Formats: sequence, structure tokens, C-alpha cells
Amino acid sequence: MEYEAVGSSMQMLNIKLASGEKIYVDGGKLASKSDNVRLEAKLGGGTGFLKGVSMMFAGSTAFLLECSTDTDGMVSLAGSIPGKIKVVELKDGESLLVEHMAFLATNDPSKIDVKGSWKGFFSGTGVFLEKFTGPCTIFLHVCGDIVEYNLADGSAVEIDPGHIAAFGGDMRIDFSTVGGLKTELVGGEGLWMGKITGPGNVILHSVSRTKLRQSIAPNSGNNNSGGGGALAGGLAGAAAGGLIGALGEGGKKGGFGGFKL
Repeated sequence: MEYEAVGSSMQMLNIKLASGEKIYVDGGKLASKSDNVRLEAKLGGGTGFLKGVSMMFAGSTAFLLECSTDTDGMVSLAGSIPGKIKVVELKDGESLLVEHMAFLATNDPSKIDVKGSWKGFFSGTGVFLEKFTGPCTIFLHVCGDIVEYNLADGSAVEIDPGHIAAFGGDMRIDFSTVGGLKTELVGGEGLWMGKITGPGNVILHSVSRTKLRQSIAPNSGNNNSGGGGALAGGLAGAAAGGLIGALGEGGKKGGFGGFKL
């Protein structure tokens, strides 16, 4: 499989598929394809009902679009917000947590798991993130430019949740409110920050996806969500938190609210 990011500030991803190769694309992210590429919507990318439902609550679509061909073909993918393409190739045992708007596609949907917590919901990041475990390739779309931090063991960075695109699957994330009441009310920032602790790599949106949405349509969402974004799955996602949290073993291995995922 060959791939190339094209464009500058508003990139698209071109993927060249050889005979027998497949790519699984998040719903609504396919921009174009060669006419010999077949498309088939598969629940959870063909991995089953529960995986599809959990992916839906993570903010992605329950159905992934399987693209395949018997001869050489090409598909082009694009995000819903202007930004850059980031490709992550995970080796065996490596993992990555991805927020829903950053996910474009993967070559192996069986490597997707879903992790969640209530503090993620209240911070605006969403109840759930998708966890990918290698070996697999993940194609990301980052809003604005790509900013990366490589954190040493024990070092940490606090990030507005709306800027979080992805981070290492073994890293710890905690959510806490910002400052005191005065800071929260008149500081011009959101109510929450996400503290990510190393070692590992953190990938950021340079533009907060939610603040961008609010600036375009200021009455379309909650302006007090900490820059964090669509409450993935809304109230339905909240109601399902216990179920999917259990699937992610949040109570044993930890959720976003002060535990290691």
C-alpha cells in the first residue's frame, strides 16, 4: 500500500491500493476513488455489532467503508475541517489513542478498541476515544497544523481538550478544571484542561476543532465545553457510558478521570 498527502494547508490523502489490499475509511471521509475500487459499508469494519456500536459512541461512524480492488486502484480521503495528514505506523505492541475527528482510516479495523470516562464527557473531549494497537497503520487528519510533544518519563503537559488529536496508548491523562471560579468565568478559556503524562508522543490540533466550529456557528454548541467538542454521542453516549466503559475496562485499568488507560 502506497500513500501520499497532497496539498498544503488543506491536505488530502491519496492511497494507492494494489490487488487484494483493503482500506477502511471513517464515514464521510472519502473524497474520490478510481472506478475499479469497490465500496462496501461494514459494521465495525466487519468486526461485529458491539465494535460498531462502541465506535459510534466514540464519535466515529458505526459502519466503516471498506475499499478494495482486484487491480491497482486509488482512493482519496479528506477531513471535514482544513488541516494536515498524519500517518502513524504502529509496531506490534505499540498503541495510540485517537479522538474521533482525527480518525480518517486504518488498514485493520480489528485493532480498534474503545476507552472512555465520564470526565472526558464533561471536559468536552467526548466520553470515548478509539485505541489502536499494532501492528497496524492509522491515517489521521489534524485540524490546522500538526504539533507534537515528545514527553519524557514523568513529564507532563496540560492541553485544552479541543486541541488533543492523539497520544500514546500507555500514557496517562487526567482532566481537571481551570483555576478558580473567576478564571473559569472571565478567563476566556474553557472549564477543563487535560493533563497528559509521559513517556510518549502527543499529537495536537493547532486549531481547536470546537472553537473553530463555534466561531463559524456560535449558536450551534455549548461555548463552555473547554474547547472540547461535540459530546460524542450526546446524551445517548452518556447513557451508554457504563456499558462501553466496561468494555474498555475503565474500572480495572483506569479511565480518563485520573487513571492510566
